[in-house]
Amino acid sequence: MNNNIISVYSAISTLNEFIWGVPVLVLMLAGGIFLSFRLRFSQLHIFRLFREIISMLVKPSEKGSHGLTQLQSFSTALAATVGTGSVTGVACALCTGGKGCIFWMWVSAFLGMGLSYCENFLSVRHSKLSQKGSGAFCYLRSLGRFPAVSYALFCVLASLGMGNMAQSSSAVNAASSGLGLPKWLCAVFVVVFCAAAVWDTKRCARICEKLAPFAALLFILTSFALLALSPLKTVNALADIFKDAFSLRACAGGSFGWFFTKVCVNGLRRGAFSHEAGLGSTCAIHSDCGITDPEKQGKLAMSEVFIDTMVICTMTALVIIVSGTDFCGSDFSLTVSNAYSVFLGSFGRLFTSLCLTLFSLCTLTGWFFIGEKSFACLFPEKTLFYKCLYLLCAYLGTQFSLQTVWDLSDLFNALMAIPNIIGVLLLSKQISPPKFRRLRDG
Repeated sequence: MNNNIISVYSAISTLNEFIWGVPVLVLMLAGGIFLSFRLRFSQLHIFRLFREIISMLVKPSEKGSHGLTQLQSFSTALAATVGTGSVTGVACALCTGGKGCIFWMWVSAFLGMGLSYCENFLSVRHSKLSQKGSGAFCYLRSLGRFPAVSYALFCVLASLGMGNMAQSSSAVNAASSGLGLPKWLCAVFVVVFCAAAVWDTKRCARICEKLAPFAALLFILTSFALLALSPLKTVNALADIFKDAFSLRACAGGSFGWFFTKVCVNGLRRGAFSHEAGLGSTCAIHSDCGITDPEKQGKLAMSEVFIDTMVICTMTALVIIVSGTDFCGSDFSLTVSNAYSVFLGSFGRLFTSLCLTLFSLCTLTGWFFIGEKSFACLFPEKTLFYKCLYLLCAYLGTQFSLQTVWDLSDLFNALMAIPNIIGVLLLSKQISPPKFRRLRDG
């Protein structure tokens, strides 16, 4: 029996390496570059974009079909995006590919901002015209039933893997190690929390509206304060990231293969796991908001990718590198905990556990919203079954090894990305580049 389980794990890992080796990476890189040119590299105006976003979020807006305000849709999408992949995923990238991986996470995020804008632009535009379904399902349905149904199925699987099992596993490990509680008690808490959140979509949105911004701000401000204590080490850490990403040793001769697979591939993969651009996941949320302007929703989606990877992931990586912690272990959450403990002492472990638990719970609620809407595209009258399945997977995620959950999550990510990015590229002529107000405009 154990041999059969090991064989299944090995098969999942092998399939992951194949799909992420060429198909998905070519789509993400080539597709991201192509769409960035179409958008005239609007990602470069991200800081001008935040001024518009703040004004949009503070204004009252109409609610969508699920009662989502603009702030709730932004918070829910941010909650689904900012999960443990933004913290433990960075430690995983550093362990598997070294410091140079972080540079390729930035590349992934930069191109992902363009992908995220485009997929959400198409989602909002086609959702207004569709009588059935929402999110990425709508614009893929315009290309045919097969790509739309395939995507919806992969999205449901991803919601149960990346959005559920990976998060529940991380939440239990973080809470038990940081607070010293037994894992079974933490597992019960996670399942009860999920039951309270997923049984009411409006409650799910209200949880995300309050929890996601608080968790993100707590982590960002604390990390920034710690890095400000060691400015020279922080600058050196940034220099090491660039140096390792393009090191002569990594690029020379037979080492090029190691460089590509360990640095570039793992950086891009962990970046995709973190910001989810190209997966079309947040489309289900933005297309349900009361504001039905495709350009505005696309801009919000761009900002979520920036906050997740360019801010939170970067802060995490710099704290780990500056702390001098050994990041070549198998327990990635422990790596992060040790790094923050260098600065915060015994409180570092508690802080890390708190943030990881909050991020996990945010993502669990955000991804339920995404998964339920994708499931409704396939089986409109059976969403109760999905709710029960989601709770079951939340429990199962606490029982599997974390590495197995990560492998399954990577696989489902790739299966979502392939039809979604192809669909966005085929429909790219329908996308209008974002317009940015001048700073002197009101």
